[in-house]
Amino acid sequence: MADPIISALVNDLVGRFTSAAIQEYGLLKGVKNDLSALENTFKQIQGVLYDAEMKQTTQKDVEEWLRTLKSASLQAENVLDEAKTKAMIQRMHGEMGRKYKVRTFFTSRHNPLMVKTRIAHKVKNIRNKLEVIDANRSRFQLTPTNMREDVARIGGEFSNRETSSLVNLSKIYGRDAEKKMIAVKICNQEIGIRHEGDDVRVYAIWGMGGIGKTTLAQLVYNHEMVKTHFELKCWVYVSAVFDVKRIIKAICGSEDSRLEAMQVCLQNKLRGKKFFIVMDDVWIENKDMDQWDELCKSLSCGAIGSTVMVTTRKKDTAQLMAKIPELQHNVAVLSKEESWSLFKMLAFPGVGDQDENVRELELVGREIVEKCKGLPLAVKTLGSLMSTKERVDQWQLVNNNFMWEMQDNDILPALRLSYDNLLPHWKQCFAYCCLFSKGEEMSKDLLIELWMANEFIPSKGDVSLYVLGEEIFDSLVQRSFFQDVVEKDIDTGVMCKMHDLMHDLAQYEMGDDCAVIEPGKELIRSDEVLHLSLSCEDFELSKQDLKKLRSVRSMLYWNYTSNLSQISNYVYLRVLYLNRIKSSTLPESICKLIHLRYLKISLSRIKVIPESIIYLQNLQTLIIEECGRLRELPKGLRYMYMRNLQRLDTESLELQHMPVGIKELTNLRRLSQFVVGKDDGARIGELGNLNLLGMRKLKLRRLENVGGLRDAKNANLKDKTNLKSLELYWSGDERSETFDSEVVEGLEPNSGLQELTIWGYMGILSPSWMVKLVNLTSIQFWFLKKCEQLPPLGKLPSLKRIYMLGMPSLKCFHDDDRATSKDEILFPKLQELDITTCWSLVSLPNNFPKLQSLKIFDCKKLRSLPGEIQSFKDLNQITIKSCKILSRRCEKEIGKDWPKISHIPHLNIEPPPR
Repeated sequence: MADPIISALVNDLVGRFTSAAIQEYGLLKGVKNDLSALENTFKQIQGVLYDAEMKQTTQKDVEEWLRTLKSASLQAENVLDEAKTKAMIQRMHGEMGRKYKVRTFFTSRHNPLMVKTRIAHKVKNIRNKLEVIDANRSRFQLTPTNMREDVARIGGEFSNRETSSLVNLSKIYGRDAEKKMIAVKICNQEIGIRHEGDDVRVYAIWGMGGIGKTTLAQLVYNHEMVKTHFELKCWVYVSAVFDVKRIIKAICGSEDSRLEAMQVCLQNKLRGKKFFIVMDDVWIENKDMDQWDELCKSLSCGAIGSTVMVTTRKKDTAQLMAKIPELQHNVAVLSKEESWSLFKMLAFPGVGDQDENVRELELVGREIVEKCKGLPLAVKTLGSLMSTKERVDQWQLVNNNFMWEMQDNDILPALRLSYDNLLPHWKQCFAYCCLFSKGEEMSKDLLIELWMANEFIPSKGDVSLYVLGEEIFDSLVQRSFFQDVVEKDIDTGVMCKMHDLMHDLAQYEMGDDCAVIEPGKELIRSDEVLHLSLSCEDFELSKQDLKKLRSVRSMLYWNYTSNLSQISNYVYLRVLYLNRIKSSTLPESICKLIHLRYLKISLSRIKVIPESIIYLQNLQTLIIEECGRLRELPKGLRYMYMRNLQRLDTESLELQHMPVGIKELTNLRRLSQFVVGKDDGARIGELGNLNLLGMRKLKLRRLENVGGLRDAKNANLKDKTNLKSLELYWSGDERSETFDSEVVEGLEPNSGLQELTIWGYMGILSPSWMVKLVNLTSIQFWFLKKCEQLPPLGKLPSLKRIYMLGMPSLKCFHDDDRATSKDEILFPKLQELDITTCWSLVSLPNNFPKLQSLKIFDCKKLRSLPGEIQSFKDLNQITIKSCKILSRRCEKEIGKDWPKISHIPHLNIEPPPR
């Protein structure tokens, strides 16, 4: 395959010339010929990219030709995108009849004729550049090929074999003996208590990259012997820079940035406790020992037997930190049979040894496995790759590939082979991930939105770009480019990580297109950086570095302290992620960023979003997160300028209402909250006009502004089929009970809802739809001041958690939640029951068969615990505070209910007042 950026760019450009917006410019004199010539030239170049890629490894002049082609292609993409965007803006101005007037920066520069003339001039220049590039092509004797043939040549990406996006890697091969041996050693306090004056015991696991050090450490970390032996456990990913502050923060969560204060915080957490801390991927050398000594000042306060386990690629590091041989372990490679078992599990998922396809491919498969030299990551990556190939000839192509002759290291050929078998746009998506730090968790949602913003995902008819992005993500997971894939919760969604060697590969493939500035890496090498990630606190780029960003497309500033006004200078930005900015407003000049598709601002003082933002026609994602001062969104949203917006997240309690006309944002997939307006904001019915197909969680605020049952039904929540979590908020208490009861009745969600929160509701009656929520796992009631009886919850088959706070009128659970016979099982899955400030509550249901945790605070009239509490086999925690009557009944040794609960492992019962 050709360079992923070049080939994907050219493939994308070839399809752009036929768009209606671009064709408008063809009406200008001479432009039609220029556009046609550009399209034809790109098509001719497209055919030779595969051959150029093959030759660039040995021919420097081909490599330089590809670099020049990429530069011209990026310029062409910018011009075509600008033409399309300006055409959309002009069309919108016409449709709106210039009703909406806001101070902008377009003036004469936005005059339709001047815009078209300027773009025509740019198209002419690019045509001239590309003709020179195309003329040079003949010097290299490049052979035309067909892309689909290229794919077939390297293994047939278009295989019809059915595969799963997530491979089950729960079975680890060849590590049982090592796991047990290490667990026994670190739990043996007699081994290496002191290291010649060093008070911290260190166990080191070392070996080359990809051999399975992290996996082995994880197995030990989760070993039952280790779990029971140590009081406190913690996992820290360290990587190349040994940053003491970052390590301490990861262990104890200190928010203070002063080292001394952080050390005190860590000492307070560890003092007197037997702890086990894993520091993964450590690269410490002699020159870094001062940093290690600083950390040891805090670690030395633990109990005898406390252990720090480090994983490292370097034997020297292992010997520096774990000073006695008994506490050093060199990880062995897998045996041939262990390697084959791991490979087979991945290459033939769900298929037995006797399957005809397995027998046919086993001989060549074993040859491939032997070339992996027992390295688990290489075996895993190749196994995942081969699961996409069915025929012997496809397997032989991999087995005989010249990549195996690379001598850089043993694992690189396996990773490069798998990478080369990706489609061009998949390569772009993978390589872009190097913008994240090593070991960092990456959100699937964020990755897809960033890929969309950079136009890495080719469109396919009417299929949503997000859905197509999910297919790419799943394909990269299935091929082992991502690992540790887990769904955190409904709001966060799926998270994943990259192995550090995969990260190295992504960084290598991105080259100088990407600049990642971290502590110890403050450098921009290239004059044409496309993607910038900056995670240093209080770090500002120099003027020289800023000049290198004239072509930048992504800026991910995790801690941004610079002047916001200069942001508008980076006119080719597609992605802008700003964290902790100090300004209270964005500059109106942000409208100059016409290519911008992703904008996120978090943990900042922003109060106002300028009206000019509506001219960002391409914007797909707008996230204003944890910006508690934001009071209003741009009114201009109602005029349909931002038709491409797919996600709108606005986390601010100060937001007064949604803008009127938000219903016109018909492409919205996700909306974090909807604040109901009254006189000057959007009514709740506008929510009903939005499909929101990607919305998993929704907060409805200021529900006191809803006009009653019919108005509430207009929200059409029942048809929001992907909604899994719903939070309902009322403000103030000057309402009738009947009014709130009608509103909540009209807000019926779909039956697939899993989490429900109700806050500030003033009604007495519970909604009839609550008993239909068969998938509900968690319910929270906050400040329901007039509610006297809970809705019937006992028969909800999936309910695991009930949380109640501030319900002073609540007297009892629903009558239906009291079993009438021994055969009737209520609350079949409830694990947590948390009750706070329910002053009128007198009694609880008798039976919660699966209850694990019971917490009761400030319930003055509660007389007793559940009648069958002695039979709750899973109950391991009871907390009772500020409950005079109940505390007396549960008082140690003398309380009437003490015999029923004395066997519970964790009891925290506040003594009754005397």
